[in-house]
Amino acid sequence: MSFPRSTFPDRFKSDPSENRRIDNPRFFCIMKKEKNEEDALTRTEHMPVKTYRFSESSRGPVTAYELDNGQTALTVLDLGCVVQKWVFQNRDIVCGFEDADSYLGSGTYYGAMIGRCCNRMHSVKIKDKEYPVTPNENGTNHLHGGRNGFDKKLWDVRPFENGNALGLVMTTVSPDGEEGYPGTLNVTVTYTLRGTELTIECDAVSDADTAVNMTNHMYFNLNGPGGDILDHMMYIPAWYASECDDLHIPTGKHLPIWDGPLDFNKPKKIGKDIHANHPMLTPWRGYDNNYLLRKSGGMTLAARAEGKDLALEVLTDLPCLQLYTGNYPEDGPMKYGLPQTPYRAFCLETQMEPDFTHIDGTYLPAGEHYKCKTIYRLERITEKD
Repeated sequence: MSFPRSTFPDRFKSDPSENRRIDNPRFFCIMKKEKNEEDALTRTEHMPVKTYRFSESSRGPVTAYELDNGQTALTVLDLGCVVQKWVFQNRDIVCGFEDADSYLGSGTYYGAMIGRCCNRMHSVKIKDKEYPVTPNENGTNHLHGGRNGFDKKLWDVRPFENGNALGLVMTTVSPDGEEGYPGTLNVTVTYTLRGTELTIECDAVSDADTAVNMTNHMYFNLNGPGGDILDHMMYIPAWYASECDDLHIPTGKHLPIWDGPLDFNKPKKIGKDIHANHPMLTPWRGYDNNYLLRKSGGMTLAARAEGKDLALEVLTDLPCLQLYTGNYPEDGPMKYGLPQTPYRAFCLETQMEPDFTHIDGTYLPAGEHYKCKTIYRLERITEKD
């Protein structure tokens, strides 16, 4: 298979010093960063983090934090840790809204941190005890942390500058019993912008056994505002995807996906098979699937997407990745007055396996720390000669 616009099939940049690995030698080889890329990172002169009032909301005033290092600019809200904008060379590549109440009233979770547990389930099971959690989808499912998940909280934010990095340390407390979860949970999320990379690190600790499975819910369109993502190329290194029941709850079975419509081991356009007749596609009108990544520990490549001239790589230490293609648009406009159309963007949500407390019996013991790390890396691509 040929990819005329880039080195997609067999060349990814990776930094061995950070223990990043590429798991599929058939398609990829480990490479060092080009010298001029390293020099660009070194030369970057950061401006201080800018802070301003984003808007009023039903939960109080919402503050925006702008991180601009000269290569990319990130706007983050204290509401839900929302990535409200990510601008690369004058192009905003994430979906969002222009006011806080639109975020609070939406079920899209644009750009937000999700918790305590992302994805869908009915309850949490810890040591054979079931803890019912708040249903907020179809009257049955607990989705993305419930009615008042992490995306609805106003977080405490501390900006920082460290060498060639700009960042935010954001903290919140989820009280015992919130949305049905046991234990008081102290949560820290750190966003670090360095060059064209955004690193998201999570840390959480509870005073009682509980469940935690956090992710970020950015919606990407690498071609910028407007249009769809059906022509974006996608690669996901996974042999299996989670089977789901009629309510979209994982059953615990892992479906082999090689050569089927869910398969992105060979990079292909998102739109190539999105309307294929398949039990894990047709009911959801497109991709909304959990992939079990081919991993051997540490930071590994979870996905790579390419637009017309921009690529996004996602690296993570988590075992799974949810691909969602914006199948269910809402009424009302997004930023820039654009309509919320189907397939306007895609999400790459790194995570533990959904409903993991029932599937494998794991949970977060009291006093132990939940930690995870995901890197989103942008790279300009050019036409091949």
